Amino acid sequence: MTDKSVSSYHQIVEALKEKIRFRRMNAVLTANIQMLALYWEIGNTIKEQESSKGWGAKVVEQLARDLRAEFPDFKGLSARNLRYMRDFSIAWPELSMLQQPVATNVHSSILQQPVAKLPWGHNCLILDKLKLREERLFYAEKTLENNWSRNVLAHQIELKLFQRKGMLLNNFSHTLPAAHSDLAMELFKDPYKFDFFQLSEDAHERDLENALVAHMSHFLLEMGKGFAYVGRQVYFEQGGKDYYIDLLLYHLKLHCFVVLELKVGDFKPEYTGKMSFYLSMIDDKLKTDEDKPSIGLILCKNKNNVTVEYALRSIHKPIGVADYEVNFTKAIPENLKADLPTIEALELELKKEVEINQRPIDGKIENLKAIVADLGKAEMQEVKEDRLLFELFSVTIISIIDRLNLILRDIFPMFQESWICPMINGEEERHNAARNFQHYLKQPLGISSVGIFASFQGFKLGGINTFSAEYRLLIDLDKFKYSIGPVNPRKEIWMEKLYGESWTDTELDTLSERWAEWIIDGIKEDVANTK
Repeated sequence: MTDKSVSSYHQIVEALKEKIRFRRMNAVLTANIQMLALYWEIGNTIKEQESSKGWGAKVVEQLARDLRAEFPDFKGLSARNLRYMRDFSIAWPELSMLQQPVATNVHSSILQQPVAKLPWGHNCLILDKLKLREERLFYAEKTLENNWSRNVLAHQIELKLFQRKGMLLNNFSHTLPAAHSDLAMELFKDPYKFDFFQLSEDAHERDLENALVAHMSHFLLEMGKGFAYVGRQVYFEQGGKDYYIDLLLYHLKLHCFVVLELKVGDFKPEYTGKMSFYLSMIDDKLKTDEDKPSIGLILCKNKNNVTVEYALRSIHKPIGVADYEVNFTKAIPENLKADLPTIEALELELKKEVEINQRPIDGKIENLKAIVADLGKAEMQEVKEDRLLFELFSVTIISIIDRLNLILRDIFPMFQESWICPMINGEEERHNAARNFQHYLKQPLGISSVGIFASFQGFKLGGINTFSAEYRLLIDLDKFKYSIGPVNPRKEIWMEKLYGESWTDTELDTLSERWAEWIIDGIKEDVANTK
């Protein structure tokens, strides 16, 4: 650089130093806005100097060194981050009003910009991965709406959520009111990406259903915000015949049931007729006056768009058809299975290898690490909050109910009426459980307990009810943990868990089987006492 340009450069550096000092003094006020304002100013200065003075990469690197030398404890002044600041100012020129010196002077119109509310790491990711302004705005808005972490945001970008939104083939426009139709179009997508598990190429519908339920949190994340799990293989009797719905969801914003039918093959026109029949049953048997019309979603491995359009044309129930993508794996030929090592054998060999190469001191270090890690886990207790309660209610409890229905499926026909359903604050919730749960969350006293309610009424003896029994599995909610046990007539404690602890399939199976045994023993005792 010439002497004149060096002098100009030093003036710019000093000016930026002053801005950094000022912004850091005001960091306690709207910290993220202040930081983004500072980053925008630095980036805009670099952009202008690159345009007017021909600053290059070496000048930016020198600028980073000078700023870090002045502010050694201020993270984020690397050359790479300075380039992100430049790109940030170029991408969002309307954020120039963030340069106002005091946060209270930043107008609400600027604060409404979604990128002004995102952490810097999220903004860098959006700048890195996306080039179109429309896409950047979309993912920024969805991040705020769903409270995505940076990893989840990256995953949604990789899954091309923007390209899939609103692509569902459907008949919503002539089966739903305009406002409801537009919202439904926004919430559904095509294709759905179930890449969090693998299926063999010869898998059946039930295999796909089992995999989705086993990975419920990932499944609901892919479905989108507002979807709550109601049940699987939901049973209905109609005209003397039994019918089972693959998966039943409820959408808290649409205020309606969503029926999912899973197909591992290509779409067939007759699927829409069957779905229309299921929607009529749901609207007749489950829908209340407060609910909107139920919506059907048919998920197929493949579909022909023209065939779908013709199939939906004369259907009067709201139905959408989408593809889904799964990691399919080819089955291992039987003649090769015997030659492949088992998982247990591989683990044993790996353990031997570790033990051979490990010094005694290494073993002690690893043991200490494990002890410290366990202490850390014990301190990382999550407090009871709506998000954790909703996951407990909509995933864990429903998973236990599914297992109980499977275990007791041969018991139900013995009674004139029987059911198993969720319970909130001691009251059974046979219908619209997900919506009612949200209602309880808004109450001043909130939710003190959730659980499962089982009822068995009347042996089929000459058409006379001779038996009635109710069983409750209660989950008492404390601040940091919850306890689980039966109530009849007193409360026992079978298990205690922290809110942040996940449930394993083994724990769910064990608890379900123990409660099923308790129910069966109770029925036997009550029957013996029934005269």
